[in-house]
Amino acid sequence: DNESATEASYNVSYHIALSGEAHTIGELLIKPCAKDVVMRMFDEQYSKKIDAVQLSNSTVARRIKDLAADIEEELVCRLKICDGFSLQLDESADVSGLAVLLVFVRYRFNKSIEEDLLLCESLQSNATGEEIFNCINGFMQRHEIEWEKCVDVCSDASRAMGGKIAEAATLIKYVAPESTSSHCLLYRHALAVKIMPTTLKNVLDQAVQIINYIKARPHQSRLLKILCEEMGAQHTALLLNTEVRWLSRGKVLVRLFELRRELLVFMDSAFRLSDCLTNSS
Repeated sequence: DNESATEASYNVSYHIALSGEAHTIGELLIKPCAKDVVMRMFDEQYSKKIDAVQLSNSTVARRIKDLAADIEEELVCRLKICDGFSLQLDESADVSGLAVLLVFVRYRFNKSIEEDLLLCESLQSNATGEEIFNCINGFMQRHEIEWEKCVDVCSDASRAMGGKIAEAATLIKYVAPESTSSHCLLYRHALAVKIMPTTLKNVLDQAVQIINYIKARPHQSRLLKILCEEMGAQHTALLLNTEVRWLSRGKVLVRLFELRRELLVFMDSAFRLSDCLTNSS
């Protein structure tokens, strides 16, 4: 029973990690709901067995850390036995605006091409290309991954970090002399919006204007957060829309829709797009 309870705890923690929800949701929501379902479907005896499944905040955090370590170990093993791999270096920003280095790896495994996230590390705003290289090289040496298997390095970053990422890619060529290098110039996903139907494009543009109206004003953002907390909303802030990160627009629009009731209360009637939130069409 203890083994089954531990396995169930890992399974639930895995789904919590995928959903991006707070770790406390396991003990505060998932576990009580599971007990209610089992009690209604079976009986109280089976319901009590769910108490053995540990889903506290700290337990879920440890489970997710264990799962991440296992995934990393599996990925490292694959890279050690593969014929070769390519890297893509990207710089992004998290929700707090902190610069983050993302390293993706593409390799062949079981006669198919796989692509995984190899490394995710926070960066200082003044980080140099050498420091970025040392971060990647440290990971490779720590896990004994041979640089000789690296066949290509692609750099992709914002204008502010592009030179530093390119410098790091150049330094990689010293340890992987047979590798080629390239830079991502064409964002194929961004081209999709160019052929979007006019009706959908208008809705997207209006949504972006509403978001920018609030996000561009820190005072407005703070007031919206207070209002969302008082109304018991699932979220307390809108997501920032950017032209480069086109794939994130789906999440941006979903967040706007989820907060539509709070925004309807918050928006000033004088704002020309406030009526869009009540337009059912």
